[in-house]
Amino acid sequence: MGLVEKLPISEIARRMRISRKTVRRALQSEMSPERKAGRQRPSKLDPYKGYINERLREYPGLPATVIFDEIKPQGYAGKMRILWEYVSSVRENKREVFFRIETVQGEYAQVDWANCGTVQIGNAVRKLSCFVMVLSYSRMMYLEFTLSQCLEDFLRCHINAFKFFGGVTKKILYDNVKTVVLARLGKDIRFNPKFMEFAGVYLFEPRLCNPGRGNEKGKVESGIKYIRSNFLSGRKIKIAWPDIQCDAYHWRNETANVRIHGTTRERPIDRFEKEKPFLMGLPSADYDASIVRVVKANSQALIHFDGNTYSVPWTLAYKPLLIKASSHEIRIFKDRKQVAVHKRNYERGMVIENPKHYEGLLATKKKAFFCKMKDSFLKLGDSAKEYLLGMIKTDLHLPHHLYEIMECVRLYGRTEVLQAIEYSLKFKAFGAPYLKNIILQQRARRGIKETPPIVIHSKPAWTQLNVEEQDLSLYDDMFEEETTEDENVQS
Repeated sequence: MGLVEKLPISEIARRMRISRKTVRRALQSEMSPERKAGRQRPSKLDPYKGYINERLREYPGLPATVIFDEIKPQGYAGKMRILWEYVSSVRENKREVFFRIETVQGEYAQVDWANCGTVQIGNAVRKLSCFVMVLSYSRMMYLEFTLSQCLEDFLRCHINAFKFFGGVTKKILYDNVKTVVLARLGKDIRFNPKFMEFAGVYLFEPRLCNPGRGNEKGKVESGIKYIRSNFLSGRKIKIAWPDIQCDAYHWRNETANVRIHGTTRERPIDRFEKEKPFLMGLPSADYDASIVRVVKANSQALIHFDGNTYSVPWTLAYKPLLIKASSHEIRIFKDRKQVAVHKRNYERGMVIENPKHYEGLLATKKKAFFCKMKDSFLKLGDSAKEYLLGMIKTDLHLPHHLYEIMECVRLYGRTEVLQAIEYSLKFKAFGAPYLKNIILQQRARRGIKETPPIVIHSKPAWTQLNVEEQDLSLYDDMFEEETTEDENVQS
């Protein structure tokens, strides 16, 4: 370049920032001179590279920040950037190359959990999980959201997945989760006996990934990644329980299993048609995946389960009982006999009671009888609260009057008693006799004869049975129509 521009040697040396002797030697030589490599400056990290290599060999995923905290007390005075660049170069050189493996129809499925944050259910915040099963050949996917990852929910999701696919693969691949394997030391594996019992019923063979080898179940990992990016991300509607289940099933059928899969370049639903004949059949009866717990009823005839309390018949207070809980109901047993059933509640701190469980107890507990009677009376409506305050101000014997009023509810129904209460409030007439007279007068106007109450002395609990409330407005409408027709005829 200098010769072409006819520059002097001193100018070339200035521009190239080298000595004139170097320029002169270069001009006299037919080949460009080799640049002598300078001495490499020692790094502050050199004394610690052996320790770092050993740690990365033992724990390949160990963060550079952890290593930095370990070598700093040993005397390392360099920057974090030097360590990070060295750790990155070591990992880059040790990145593993994997084979792409395809399985035959009906041979393998892969299962895993996805943690999906939390969901608000009433007064409680519950963890939300997603169970995912993917058939290895067809990539057909099943997903189900749950509020726990306990063994019973894990098995129940399996059963639902098997029903969805219409069969079972010969082998299923898992992580080393506690619901499947209790302990593992190399090839010595101790499986969860309850899970192995379940596998024996459905005749599949559980297989485990090697520790730290999530790539071995890459098909279900890819499925979870797809669920996060396509279904959960950018949802316009906030996640709600149990609506998320219906949304997931719709997305599974209308999107996930009918898309062109990125690896197979086919729709999973189409490949599944080839795989389905190779699946093993299902047993004649489902495996019982209920949550089974032994509990003891407390002094109030209540049992505790999953953050809430549920009532049992009062005669079972202090007794040991057995709970069998599904996703939607709780059944309670005593000596293999079912004694109570409740709808399962996923809030926390709730008391779920069945009033029939306390029949017969109230007659023996006067104070409890009054409290329960007052609660039942207040549940009639807002006018009942106002009427109760009025009875308190008139110094009436509340237990007696409340009992008589609730007897009217039992005999005549909630609607007639409420009508009588609202009428009595207009005239500030407080007390059970006033209400009963109003009810009897109204019934007499409608031509309803009074029938004496039935009392069964040998079965006092039967006497307390309530009459099922009926809607009487239909009959009122009929009477109004007849009155209108008579008036028309007379006119």
